[in-house]
Amino acid sequence: MKEVYVESSADRYYRFLPWVFLVVSGFTLGLLKVDNTFWYKSATLAYALSSLVYISTLLLRDRMVNIIASLSLGLGLVLNLAGMVRRTIQTYELGVPHPPWSNLFEALTFWSFVVGFIYLFLERKYGIRLIGAVVVPLVFGLSAFAIFYASKDIVPLMPALRSYWLYVHVVTAFVGYAGFTVGFGGAVFYLIKERFPQLPLPSREVLDEITYKSIVLVFPLWTASIILGAAWANEAWGGYWSWDPKEVWSLIVWLFFGAYLHARQMLGWKGKRTAWMVVFGFIAVLICFFAVNLFFPGMHSYATD
Repeated sequence: MKEVYVESSADRYYRFLPWVFLVVSGFTLGLLKVDNTFWYKSATLAYALSSLVYISTLLLRDRMVNIIASLSLGLGLVLNLAGMVRRTIQTYELGVPHPPWSNLFEALTFWSFVVGFIYLFLERKYGIRLIGAVVVPLVFGLSAFAIFYASKDIVPLMPALRSYWLYVHVVTAFVGYAGFTVGFGGAVFYLIKERFPQLPLPSREVLDEITYKSIVLVFPLWTASIILGAAWANEAWGGYWSWDPKEVWSLIVWLFFGAYLHARQMLGWKGKRTAWMVVFGFIAVLICFFAVNLFFPGMHSYATD
C-alpha cells in the first residue's frame, strides 16, 4: 500500500525558518550605523562568489558544493537586504525619505535581491540548483552594474515620485522583472538540454515546468504594474497613457509573455518553441529597463539619476 506523507506543523515551521532567519538577519544588519554602500558592495562580492560556486555545480556534482552555493546566495541576499534597510533609514536621516527603489542604483539592487529571493525559493521547492548557473550570474551582473555605473548618492525625489503609488507600482513591476529573469534561466537550460541531451541536467519536462511557473506566477503582477502605473500617470501627469518609451516597452513585454501563456494554454505549445519565446521576451525585458532608462528620453528618464 502506498504511504501517504502528511506534513506536520513542525515540518512547516522548519521549512520557513531559513526565510525568517534571512529577513531578520538582513534587518538587524541594516540597523547598524554602517553606510548602505558597504552592505551593497559586500552583497556584490557574495553574489560573485555564489556565481562561481553555482557554475562549478555544472561540473562538480557534490552535495557540499550545492550547500555552499545556496548558502553563499543566501549571504548575498542578507547583505543586500541590509543595504536596502540601511539606505531607507539614511533617507529619513537626510530628510528625503523614500523606499530603496527610486533611482537607477536602487532599482538595480532591488531587482537583484528579488531575483535571488525568488530563485532561492524555487530552488528549495524543486531541489534543482543547476539553473542558478544562469540566474545567479545575472543577479551578480545587476548588482555590479549598480555599484560601478549608477550614482549612489541619496537625493530628493522629483515631485512625480513623491506618491504612495511608488510603493505598489514599482514593487509589482520588479517582482515581474524577477520572475521573467528566473524563467529565462529555465528556458536557457531547456534549450541546452534540447541541444545536448547527454548533459547531466534536469529533464526537459522539469525545466519547462519551472520556466512556466516562474512566468505564470508573476504575469498577473506585471499586468497590475501596468494598470497601477497608468493610474499613477493620470494622477501625476493628467493622462493614463502617453506612449512614453517606458510605457510602450512595458506593453511589449506584456504582449510577449501573454503570447507565451496563450500558446501554452490555448494552443498546447511546449518545449523548444515556447523556450525561445521566453528568451526573446527576456530580451524585451532588458530593453524595457536598460535601453529605455539609459538611452531614450521620456517621462521615466528620472530612472537614470
